[in-house]
Amino acid sequence: MIALGILSFLKPTPYMTKIAQHAVSSTMVYHFTPQALNGEEKINGLRYCREKKEWVSDSFPIPSFIYDRCFYSSQLARELSGRVERLKMERECRFLGYGLPNKWMVHQAVSTDPSLAPFFPKTLRLTTSSFLLANLQLQKKWVLKPIQGSQGKGLIKVEASNGHFVAKEVKQPGEQHFTFPSSSLFQQWLHTRMKKTSYIFQPFLSLQNKEGTPFDIRLLLQKDERGEWQERIRVIRTGIPHHITSNLAGGGRMHPYSSLTKSLSSLQKRKLEEDIRKIVTHLPVLLERAFQPLFELGVDLGLDSRQNLWILDINSKPGHKIVTMTAKQNQKEIYEAPSKYCEFLTFSKGNKMGVE
Repeated sequence: MIALGILSFLKPTPYMTKIAQHAVSSTMVYHFTPQALNGEEKINGLRYCREKKEWVSDSFPIPSFIYDRCFYSSQLARELSGRVERLKMERECRFLGYGLPNKWMVHQAVSTDPSLAPFFPKTLRLTTSSFLLANLQLQKKWVLKPIQGSQGKGLIKVEASNGHFVAKEVKQPGEQHFTFPSSSLFQQWLHTRMKKTSYIFQPFLSLQNKEGTPFDIRLLLQKDERGEWQERIRVIRTGIPHHITSNLAGGGRMHPYSSLTKSLSSLQKRKLEEDIRKIVTHLPVLLERAFQPLFELGVDLGLDSRQNLWILDINSKPGHKIVTMTAKQNQKEIYEAPSKYCEFLTFSKGNKMGVE
């Protein structure tokens, strides 16, 4: 019997329960938190009982395969992350995905590849406020992204106009506006942010529809039962009109991909399809070559008014709200994927050990 443990700080979500319900018969699914990793041979958590169709309390050895759904953003989470990192070093355990480093490291690793370079906006590391001011002389609008950020949190749009500076900061579910009459006041404000957060910055791309609503294309990629990458879902996310982001956590909505393509010409559709296919084909391979094994990816793409496609964000722990936007059969494949990938890893490991 294969043991798959889902690791998260909170109780099992409906998505996690679906994974347990759809697990292949050879897999037993457990749930536990980082707090349970206390050095003992057995840990306390939950086991999904197929007969009762519910999670039940149990004590069990650390599962052989672990699906890490933790987000280490709070102080307590960061303190507990060391336990998880130590677990990753255990030879008896295999994480389905080992995550990605910060946005700057990811950008440096994949943005120079000839197949993907055209899809990445110019990206710089924010080292000093003066460096941003110098670039504001060259281009009037930039967006600052926290290096460790997700869901658009902490994103800042900066615009220079006639000696004044305007900043919009994402404070989900809304945005906070700041106006500075001088560069020195703007720098003082920015310094307070830079003390707590490291940023990259990029030219601000106008990624809005005709109604002024921000939108993006979200792709969900997963490995299948052969260990090969598959695109599972492709949806459009729209945000609040005249806001910066379209993240669902910030009040965004989901729409079928066809809501975008129906307004495009056949030539535009074909180019968009070719560009997305290039990204889906090359990006996961390059990421795993540069870093560690992955199981799934959320990729956010922007399409500007000139039909240029841009890679906006890459997330190794994507949300799964968009799963409901696809057909029932596709949903089933997504829910089955973790346990089937465990089977694949078990078989691969067996072959390496000379087991037929």
